[in-house]
Amino acid sequence: MARIALWLAAAMLPLLVLATAAADDGDAATLARLSLGVGEQVALRLEVSTAAGETVEVNPGGAQWNTVEVVRVGATTSRRVGDRAVHTIDLVVASFAPGKAPFQPVVSIVSGSEVTQRVLPALTLNVLSALGPNDRLELSPLPPPAEIEGAESRLLKPAIALGAIVPLFALSAALFLTARAFSRRPKRVVAEAPPDAPPPTLTGAEGMIDVDPVGAYRTLSSVVRGALGARYGFPASSLTTPELKRRMDAAGVDRWQARLVSGLLEECDAVVYAGYRPAGERRNADLNMAREIVEGVS
Repeated sequence: MARIALWLAAAMLPLLVLATAAADDGDAATLARLSLGVGEQVALRLEVSTAAGETVEVNPGGAQWNTVEVVRVGATTSRRVGDRAVHTIDLVVASFAPGKAPFQPVVSIVSGSEVTQRVLPALTLNVLSALGPNDRLELSPLPPPAEIEGAESRLLKPAIALGAIVPLFALSAALFLTARAFSRRPKRVVAEAPPDAPPPTLTGAEGMIDVDPVGAYRTLSSVVRGALGARYGFPASSLTTPELKRRMDAAGVDRWQARLVSGLLEECDAVVYAGYRPAGERRNADLNMAREIVEGVS
């Protein structure tokens, strides 16, 4: 029954995330520059107004980001303005699609166990292409080889033969001297190799979940992938999350379990690579979900 309740809670989680609120009058989003090159990074400052006691987390996976990607999330500072709280978040973003890139930053407002998605005011990046207006999007062919005038020297072939013989002789002499020195050296007792480090476990992630979320979520991802690879016989540790989902579908994994696994691994990717920091209740829920997945495939 506990496992069924956990699966139902995970199935309702996307519905909670999809609950979107419009920007507050005190919300603002400011870019350090409006024009930049493809892949060039730019600073983005978000100001989010909430009720006192609520916290704000950046949601880098929202569709409203369009082609703009969150590279790094800085520290969040908060100040009181009357009976409200204004949270300031500094981000670094980039876009790899040339042209106009309209987008809206997306954040999550956390109030106790409730999470509300909020879309901030719209911005537009002008991403400049590295090509000129008349440049063609194709490679130019190399020029044909040029002929060199002049007859072949009579000493060329003897020089080539000598050049091949001398290195072979030097190599043979070096190998002979090396083998002779190796055979005469005293034998040493080879120390035993240290035992392999134990594989990561969810117990290790539990100890890091509050103090080192990146290490904890990296451990969660590794343990879940290892369990899936051992159970279904595909290299789960070397696959991306979308590739792993396709392999699970092809292997006939239960649809609900595949959905739980892909949702948890996407959360792990956002924490490890995109700077996302979930709230404490969310971290404990992810840890419990990982236990259920590992026990379900063991």
